[in-house]
Amino acid sequence: MAPKSKRGKAKGEKKKKDEKVLPVAIDITVNLPDQSDVILKGISTDRIIDVRRLLCVNTATCAITNYSLLHETRDGHLKDGADIATLKPYTLTLVEGEYDEDSALVHIRRLLDIVACTASFGSPPPPPPPPSPKDADATKEPSNSSSKPAAAASSGGRRTGSPPPLPKESAAKDADAAAAKEDAVSAELEAEMSGACPRLGAFYEFFSLANLSPPLHFIKRVTQPRQEEQPSDDHLFFLEAKLCNGKFVIVEARRKGFFSFGKQRVLCHNLVDLLRHLSRAFDNAYEDLMKAFLERNKFGNFPYGYRANTWLVPPIAAQSPSIFPPLPAEDETWGGNGGGWGRDGKSDMLPWADEFMYLTSMPCKTAEEREIRDRRAFLLHSLFVDVAIFRSIAAIRHVMESTDVSTSIKIDEVLHSETVGNFSITVTRDSSDASCKLDTKIDGSRATGMDSKHLAERNLLKGITADENTAAHDVDSLGIVNIRYCGYVAVAKVNNYEKTIVTSFKPADITDQPEGGAHALNINSLRMLLNEANATGEKKLPTQSHRQEELTAAQTYAENLLKESLQNLEEEETDKQSFMRWELGACWVQHLQDLKKSDKDKKQGDGKEKKKTVNKDVKETKIEGLGKPLKALKHPKNAVDASGKGSSSGNKSLTDTTSSGESQKVKPSSVEPLQGDCITSENEFLLKDVLLDSAFTRLKDSETGLHQKSPSELIEMALKFYDEVALPKLVADFGSLELSPVDGRTLTDFMHTRGLQMRSLGRVVKLSEKLSHVQSLCVHEMIVRAFKHIVQSVIAATSDMRQLALTIAAVLNLLLGVPESEFSGSSPAVHPLVWRWLVAFLKKRYQYELTGQHYDDVRKYAILRGLCHKVGIELAPRDFVMDSAFPFCKQDIISLVPVHKQVACSSADGRQLLESSKTALDKGKLEDAVNYGTKALAKLIMVCGPYHRMTAGAYSLLAVVLYHTGDFNQV
Repeated sequence: MAPKSKRGKAKGEKKKKDEKVLPVAIDITVNLPDQSDVILKGISTDRIIDVRRLLCVNTATCAITNYSLLHETRDGHLKDGADIATLKPYTLTLVEGEYDEDSALVHIRRLLDIVACTASFGSPPPPPPPPSPKDADATKEPSNSSSKPAAAASSGGRRTGSPPPLPKESAAKDADAAAAKEDAVSAELEAEMSGACPRLGAFYEFFSLANLSPPLHFIKRVTQPRQEEQPSDDHLFFLEAKLCNGKFVIVEARRKGFFSFGKQRVLCHNLVDLLRHLSRAFDNAYEDLMKAFLERNKFGNFPYGYRANTWLVPPIAAQSPSIFPPLPAEDETWGGNGGGWGRDGKSDMLPWADEFMYLTSMPCKTAEEREIRDRRAFLLHSLFVDVAIFRSIAAIRHVMESTDVSTSIKIDEVLHSETVGNFSITVTRDSSDASCKLDTKIDGSRATGMDSKHLAERNLLKGITADENTAAHDVDSLGIVNIRYCGYVAVAKVNNYEKTIVTSFKPADITDQPEGGAHALNINSLRMLLNEANATGEKKLPTQSHRQEELTAAQTYAENLLKESLQNLEEEETDKQSFMRWELGACWVQHLQDLKKSDKDKKQGDGKEKKKTVNKDVKETKIEGLGKPLKALKHPKNAVDASGKGSSSGNKSLTDTTSSGESQKVKPSSVEPLQGDCITSENEFLLKDVLLDSAFTRLKDSETGLHQKSPSELIEMALKFYDEVALPKLVADFGSLELSPVDGRTLTDFMHTRGLQMRSLGRVVKLSEKLSHVQSLCVHEMIVRAFKHIVQSVIAATSDMRQLALTIAAVLNLLLGVPESEFSGSSPAVHPLVWRWLVAFLKKRYQYELTGQHYDDVRKYAILRGLCHKVGIELAPRDFVMDSAFPFCKQDIISLVPVHKQVACSSADGRQLLESSKTALDKGKLEDAVNYGTKALAKLIMVCGPYHRMTAGAYSLLAVVLYHTGDFNQV
């Protein structure tokens, strides 16, 4: 949808100010201290912080950490926020700086991170088999071959010369075997690419270079060097490194660089340069590693800063699940951590209520003012979310250590409550009944303390009066974070809001995010390891039969819980849809305004006048399947034809309703119009009482007539809009937009931004008859959500944390495994109890009839991935046999991570521009799509930073638009 037009901005001068320059690819030259230079491929929208990232992924400069950048036109060091476009020519100079202890630790951590791909993401290939006696004799015979083939033969038995001719039979067998192997590999590759059978065991294969020899084995800090050496004046610490050839090197970290002890005493600013100077073996291994990076990606921008932040843990962690060795970027030994703010506790006592209320007093009339306000709101909200998560996890762990879960605990019973400055934290136990859905919505009844009826009215009024400032001014929603963790639910909420801003209040100076947002909080770093008991448990490994007995017993326990939950689900009454998202009201008003604008355009016969009126505003085209026209949404009272005197007075739609009842002329012979005026005036006074003056004026100026309706009438009309317009239009967008949802998360975002609830997935499937990919995505999402409740209930019902990994593995086997012989005849191939749960759950919650054909097309790995994301399960990267009864075992369940909810805080102007770009692209207006996309990208970079998910989406959208324009160089 196009941005709302502002009055007084039709002049050419203001249009020129709003235009943004299209991002273009540029070459950035960086002069290095050794008189060499590197050329980086950047974008004109980049800043100095982006140049630093480009230097990190370049093979020539990846090991350099402590430096500053200079430009010939600027005095002093360039700040991270300086725009590259203002630095012409695009030539920078890298100047090395002095170390302190923290920066020296960062430097060592970078080296460990670079070489991590040789050991952390895969096991090395097996050694080649020993040569046969014949081959050994052949290698001993003299030959005229060069030394290279001889070396190759001695190391691996390979021959570079032509082999002796083989018998015809053996040659035919070898050819058949090679052909069969090639067919098997191609079939496996085709299945993996299609998604039918992905190899989770090869999940980290792209990052792994385990076939190479690691340049070094480890680096550790030491207190005293082996030789009797005195620390220098600028001494920081000592370290010991074991290189690939087994040699140990003692190095002193100094402020000016790294100094080696021993025969060769060398000082280098870069540790890599020092080790390459000391050891030829390290030099060769490091050079091979850089060549491998270049072969993997011709641009050389290899990944770095590895973090364990997804549902499959790195192989090195799966090998030691009770310890979970950290990756270098998160290794606290070298100053690493899981990222985010608030780890030091310095921000806990901020006056959060005053800080959030200060946002409402900041200037916000112009786009520039809103950009400044939105940036502060984004930083403040990000800081609060991190602080709330850290304190909530600490509170939950305190409850886990002090509370006996085996005792009966009610669902809403508060187990722990504490107040930290301006916000409070309450901890409750999650429900062990899978049919019971806890209200964890940010603006739900539990968080707001309002009943469902008044909450729906409140959200709808918020939506129909919304503008660019609504999200930033909703301080109640900004100050709430919900966390689910290990069977507990914690709610962090800011209290004591004062509606009047204290004029003497000075807001806190919130610095920029670490590394521009690239080092944001990795929620997976707060994991709870579930295999810790193995470290001190039995040394004897359990047998296969013993493991199966344990899984069978745990699965029986899960089945009993599922039976009780299924019985409660079948007995519950289907409640009517009461909750309403405020985004629905905003989309409704936009729809009404677009229809009114379209009606005005149709009335104007002259084409020239039509062009002048429309100008560059995006018109909403008619989309098939939008349901009834807008006139069907009018209130029945406005549809009464008074005494049959034409249809002009009694058949008015919302868009034809006058803005005020006082301006309507009352006919003496008609009584009904007079009553209508009285009702309209009463409704206006009623809305004025519950809305702010500015909000009511904004609603009245929208010229939709909604300000003349009562809250109950608005609810009824909004529900009609939801059913007859919003849902069919969503399906039409799925079929026409270039960028459609690809997984459960993007589908949820796609629907929530339009005010639609996930309860409507069943109806979306029915409306998407010609969109099989949309139907499949919705069916998968419904099944994932149905399974999510079962897993969460089992976790909540498990009192012994030592048995939690076994219980989770058992319930996953129950949900995703193929039942044994007694259930083998069931159709589809799923446990009958699970099938009954799926059918009942989807019927009750989504009004959708699930059939066996639907389940036969389900991709179990997609279900597993969505389930792990929603519940917070980390698995070992293994190729699970989903066709078996026990695809998962206890050792596959590594840990549980927190799952949190908070309101999305970004730029309303940026999101609006993104939607405008998508709409223009859908209609083929590529010039408008490029213009809107460029503005959206610039806005989101300023507000959310260059590494936020919204910014990445803006880059992706702009790349799609430029691809359609044929500008492949910029893509």
